[in-house]
Amino acid sequence: MKKHIILAVVVVAALVVAGTSGVFATWSDSETSMDNIIQTGAVDLKVNGADDAPWGAGVPSKVFIDCMIPSRWYGPFEVELWHAGQCTENSSAYIHFKDMCCSNIPPKINPYPDGGSFWWAEYHGLDATTGYLCPESGDLKPEPELVAEFGGKVDCRQVPGVGRIGDNCSMKSSVEVCVTDEAGNMIIEPVIIGALEGEEVYLFDLEPCHARTIYLWFHLHQYSEEEFGLDIFPNVEPGAPGYMEYLKFNDWPSAALMKDKLSFSMEFDLVLWDGNNMLPGIADF
Repeated sequence: MKKHIILAVVVVAALVVAGTSGVFATWSDSETSMDNIIQTGAVDLKVNGADDAPWGAGVPSKVFIDCMIPSRWYGPFEVELWHAGQCTENSSAYIHFKDMCCSNIPPKINPYPDGGSFWWAEYHGLDATTGYLCPESGDLKPEPELVAEFGGKVDCRQVPGVGRIGDNCSMKSSVEVCVTDEAGNMIIEPVIIGALEGEEVYLFDLEPCHARTIYLWFHLHQYSEEEFGLDIFPNVEPGAPGYMEYLKFNDWPSAALMKDKLSFSMEFDLVLWDGNNMLPGIADF
């Protein structure tokens, strides 16, 4: 009897397996998503609406100061940065001061040879601007610059020379720059421009179809004789005897910067950072 029961169970099981083998679904439905597209965007920086040549007419110079004097800020020099691309996030704008070159602005030759007068110079069609030979380079320089660098007399007072101020490019060691935004907030605190040479300095994040304006300011450092250990002119209260003489001689080393010139380039960069490239589920995009 038990053999018959076991045989019946085996037969039924075999029938069930045989009846379902290879059958996975009776009904099905499929849908297709079509026209899927992946395309890249772009970052496209324009400075005052212009592109570098040859793609555009070139970005014109923005800074020109023809008669800078110490202890005064010059500006604002306005620069508009516009993101004309499509990518929507992680785009950062930078400024890069580079190609710094210093030189002397040569004065004209002394037009008074052999004790000639102004009228002699005028008669011969010469400009009355004077220049003197630098004992180091042989270049022409104005008198106050030579006195500050090599020593000499200032209003009949003998002063020592302090040499060339700064490094081989005096102006880039003596000019400060700062950058503000549209609201007057400081983006770059005042800093010697030479310290930024070769540096990519972050300005702000710049989104597509947006423009932001920055304002550049420049300042020439005032050098005092105290900075060179030459405190030979004591401070005098305004109105006291000798105050005018103090004004004449105080900070005279700054005269070493007379008729100096600094040229430089400003490169503006727009950078799209890659963000987070981890797989979904490990970190959010």
